[in-house]
Amino acid sequence: MSINRSLTAALGAVLLVGVTASPAAAAGPPEVFEDPFAFTGPDLDNGLVVFINTSREAFCTDEQVAREVAIVDWFEGGMVDPFPEWALERPAGFETWTPNLIDSPKGVIANLDEGDQHIELWWLDEPEDSFGVGACLDTDDRLELFATGSAEIKANASDLFEGGLRSAAIDHFRGKADLIGVDGNDYAYSFSWRLVLPCDEPPGRPCEVTNFSLAQR
Repeated sequence: MSINRSLTAALGAVLLVGVTASPAAAAGPPEVFEDPFAFTGPDLDNGLVVFINTSREAFCTDEQVAREVAIVDWFEGGMVDPFPEWALERPAGFETWTPNLIDSPKGVIANLDEGDQHIELWWLDEPEDSFGVGACLDTDDRLELFATGSAEIKANASDLFEGGLRSAAIDHFRGKADLIGVDGNDYAYSFSWRLVLPCDEPPGRPCEVTNFSLAQR
């Protein structure tokens, strides 16, 4: 059963915020820390799910599937109970990322720039079987790989979940990739997930702005 995508897709894509913004950064020069983060996000335009710095096989552990089920249960329960914070934990990625943290007057800001990252694109399940909140649940029916390759990524994140939903918070994960499809063709792919506050509907919730481009070379 499909649920509302306007917030759920954003949540699935912007979990980077909860990780990169969590360490406290002292005022002064940017602080660099290491994090083996695995990024996943839905590309609803092309009917795909993106795995970066991980593979579906490595990411979709039994524990991760249980986390995604907990998030779906929370949405389907009307988002009344406290959000299951433990569900934001994620399996480690293949490589360690090194975001820069800046302690600004508006909160902690993280900036990330990484190259040569493993990327996989898997076909999204049919709408009635996908939820938009978890890469594993959204691909477990078709289980069909579209392409693999190498990606360059950039990200900017604020402490959106650290300090609560704040007005005008913006979080952006973007990049480009060279892909080889299972059909043997080469593809150029670019992706962008941006989370913006405030949102007109529903009030106080984040709005997702996405942009994707997939072209055969």
